Amino acid sequence: MVIPRREVLRLRKMGNRYIIVSTDADSVNMADVFTLNESAALLWERAASAESFDENICEVLVENYGIDRETALRDTLSTLSQWKEYGLVTE
Repeated sequence: MVIPRREVLRLRKMGNRYIIVSTDADSVNMADVFTLNESAALLWERAASAESFDENICEVLVENYGIDRETALRDTLSTLSQWKEYGLVTE
């Protein structure tokens, strides 16, 4: 499964929160700001540096939170589903 991210989206940390904002100068719409928790921000950063977004991305949750791979994969797929719903990623 390859999921390319929209290149105009950037993750920013503001205080203890993470947000995704558009850097596209043609579409400045503050209605399109998305807040992420720390684990979703880790997934986003890993996806940004990966060749493709596949189920192995969940390893970042295993490494950082010490959870089992099954739980990490379930959480990753749930997060991915939400990102698709909001148009943050496409297939």
